[in-house]
Amino acid sequence: MEQWRERVEAAVAEGFIFLDNLTAVDEVGVSDHIRVVLWLERPSDGERRVVDALTPRDQAQLPSIADLFPGAAWLQRQVHDFFGVEFDGADNRPLIYHGGGAPLRKDVLLAARQEQHWPGALEPGESDAAPSRRKIVPPGVPDPAVLADPEATAAEIALSATGSRVRRVR
Repeated sequence: MEQWRERVEAAVAEGFIFLDNLTAVDEVGVSDHIRVVLWLERPSDGERRVVDALTPRDQAQLPSIADLFPGAAWLQRQVHDFFGVEFDGADNRPLIYHGGGAPLRKDVLLAARQEQHWPGALEPGESDAAPSRRKIVPPGVPDPAVLADPEATAAEIALSATGSRVRRVR
């Protein structure tokens, strides 16, 4: 948790009292963490400060800062909703029902995109025209070959969902 709360309190003590934004980034492929990022501003001179913290993907949890910045309560709920980060002592109810999972995590499969036909080609019918070509899948849907591989890591699945080819060393 990298002393998240203490670092935010120190920034407030230095005059960074304007909350600009609070969000998160899925670090899959880089590390096994979710990065929570807070942007603050000092109104007296307009200087900005970024405070961030890494939390483990499997137990994403940080202390709440809603008592320091009341506006952070909504943003914390949003980060919880989309990335699955629990904020201790905060309202972690979902803002939107997603049907399970944290949809902005790169290893979460977007079922609606997998189920609905998406041609993904420049010309109508091009996806189905050449069966020997690799089938194009929509953004956010992993390559079926990578997904079916039991040895595929979360990073490889997430990379294949960007439309990139995953070349694995066998």
